[in-house]
Amino acid sequence: MVTRAPRKSVAELNEAIFSAVIHLLETSGYENVTFNNVAKASGVGRPVLYRRFADPFTMVLAAEQYYSVDEVQSYDQIDFSGKRLRENLIDSLMHFNGSPPFMRAFLIELGRGTETVNNFFAELSKQNELIMTRMLEQAILDGELKNDVIREVKLMPFRALLYQVLVDQSAVSLEFVTDLVDNIVIPAIHNQQK
Repeated sequence: MVTRAPRKSVAELNEAIFSAVIHLLETSGYENVTFNNVAKASGVGRPVLYRRFADPFTMVLAAEQYYSVDEVQSYDQIDFSGKRLRENLIDSLMHFNGSPPFMRAFLIELGRGTETVNNFFAELSKQNELIMTRMLEQAILDGELKNDVIREVKLMPFRALLYQVLVDQSAVSLEFVTDLVDNIVIPAIHNQQK
């Protein structure tokens, strides 16, 4: 009679899978984050992985989110009061900085145009627009601005950050963010106030 190993709890499964995904991503590159390799590295059967994840990028995305140390539980609950628009912009933009291996995976999938990455990018854009809308609403309440700006201006700083990390493959520094805010974002917002 063959005895089976005891079933892993959800927490144990998550830890095994996600630690294997991150390890493979960091040591072997995104191309080697496959269902087969993750199954071998995690000790979890491929059928379990196929049931839980649509594709390897979904596993990478879930692992990044699992290990993310994000103190913000809900982006619509961020309090932008008590600070000037410039300070809120710099604080918010410094918050966005994905790991280089994840960003390379994102770039590869973006080039492939997969449904998973397209959905992720659409959700990310929606979240970024919400953050900017709330930040600008606070600036209007505080008398810094007269009116809202177009969607493209709201998304511009996040797209510049994405370019910095994906294409230049550079870390997002305070100097970069400050230059972006002072020389591009604030002037674009003020241009819309006329």
